Amino acid sequence: MTLAGLTFLGQPAAAQTDTDGSFNLTNRSGRTIERLYASPQRSRNWGENRLPASGLANGADFAVRMPPTGGCRTDLRMVYEGGLTEEKRDVDTCFDRDVTIGTPARTGTLQRDASGKPVTPRGNPSFELVNDGSRQIREFFASPTTSDDWGEDRLGQDVVEPGDRLHIRLPNGPCQYDLRVVWSNGRSDERRDVNLCEMNEVSFK
Repeated sequence: MTLAGLTFLGQPAAAQTDTDGSFNLTNRSGRTIERLYASPQRSRNWGENRLPASGLANGADFAVRMPPTGGCRTDLRMVYEGGLTEEKRDVDTCFDRDVTIGTPARTGTLQRDASGKPVTPRGNPSFELVNDGSRQIREFFASPTTSDDWGEDRLGQDVVEPGDRLHIRLPNGPCQYDLRVVWSNGRSDERRDVNLCEMNEVSFK
């Protein structure tokens, strides 16, 4: 009984060491993904392009191998044909081994009502915008995912220098937002369908 108990107690510890966030990426975006960057959430750089030179065509899938001790929380950055970029941050790729681009990535916190239907979260979506990049953030846009346009630049006359942060005040209501930053060199990065009510800060790098 003692040996059996030791074996039983040891199993959870072994499971906790499994922090390989490798996943399968499926492209349902309607366009070719030319480059994919995937890095552990705690990393400060994107690393190398993980796709072959031919990219990933719409409808295709690709196995993305992550470092065996990189952890489950993964940041993704996709560069599409034509130069459009999109980012998904803090994706739990241990929970979501099959990540589909073109649909919101799951993080394990999706709320559902008694009938099992997804619930649209509401609350206070205001947050701290953090510049973890090496360039100045010149413009910032945040619009509800139901909106057809980006709306006004929420920085106004302000900019966010590297290493700085700025409080972005948004009206109470829907939590799901699309975000877009424009850097000082004109490059833009986007994140789609972000639940801001679950975040105190959002960083771009």
